[in-house]
Amino acid sequence: MIPLYKDSIPPGSEIFTLKESARLDENGEIVTIRNVSVPTITVYKPEPTKSTGTALIICPGGGFQGLAYQTEGTATAKWCLENGITAVILKYRLMPFPNPELNIANQTQRDSIFTPYVKLAVTDGLEAIKYVRNHCDDYNVDPNKIGIIGYSAGGTIVSSVAQNYDSVTRPDFVVPIYAYCGAILGNDIPDDAPPMFLAWASDDVIANGNPRLYEKWRDAGKSIEMHCFYDGGHGFSVNKQNKSSDIWTTLFKDWMINQGF
Repeated sequence: MIPLYKDSIPPGSEIFTLKESARLDENGEIVTIRNVSVPTITVYKPEPTKSTGTALIICPGGGFQGLAYQTEGTATAKWCLENGITAVILKYRLMPFPNPELNIANQTQRDSIFTPYVKLAVTDGLEAIKYVRNHCDDYNVDPNKIGIIGYSAGGTIVSSVAQNYDSVTRPDFVVPIYAYCGAILGNDIPDDAPPMFLAWASDDVIANGNPRLYEKWRDAGKSIEMHCFYDGGHGFSVNKQNKSSDIWTTLFKDWMINQGF
C-alpha cells in the first residue's frame, strides 16, 4: 500500500481519532477496512505481454463507513489483470465508525452527514489519478488511458471526481457501478467531461438515482452508455450470481474497446 500523500497526516485528517482496522479472511486477505484516515493505493500490474496501457483506479463501496475491499477491490483487480489492465485499488478516507448520528437521521440528514467525508474521499480520488499519471512510466500506463471505477459509495466518489477535476486530475473515463447518487458533489458538467459507463440493477433501491445521472450526462451532450439490468441487486461487483447483471463486465470491456481504452 503506497501512501497517497507525503504527510503522515494528510490535510483534513486531523479530525480523525479512531484507529484504522481491517477484517481478514482465513487466508489473511483483507475483507473489509474501516476508519481510514491515511489514504493509500495498491498497484497490480498485468503481464507485460498482455498490457493494454490502460489503468483503472478502483474505489470499493461500503456506505462511506467501510470498504468492501475484497469483493469490490481485489476481485476487480483480478478481473483487470485478466484483461491486461493495470489495477489501482484506492483506500480512500471514510467517516468514523460507528457513527450514532446516522442511526437517528433521515436520508437527507444522512447525506448531509456524509458530505464532509465525501469531500475528503473525492480529494483522494483526484490525488490517485494524479499519482498514476505522474508514474505512468513506472507502471507502463498511457497517461491518456487512466479511468476510475467505483461501486455504491465508491460510485459517489467516481461521479463526484467526474465533475471536480482539473487538467492534471481529469480521468479519461469514469465508471459508476450501482452508484449511490444522493451524496454526489457537483451540479455542472465540465465542458471536457470524460465518457461514462453506467450500470445498475432495477431491483436495487440504493441505486435509484442512476437514471438521473445518465440524463444529466446525456443532456449535456457528453458520451455515456447506460445498462439497467432486470436483476442483480446491490453489490454484485464482478461476481457471478446467475442473474442478468452478470454480463456487465463483458459489456464494459466492449465499451472500453470501442472507446479506444
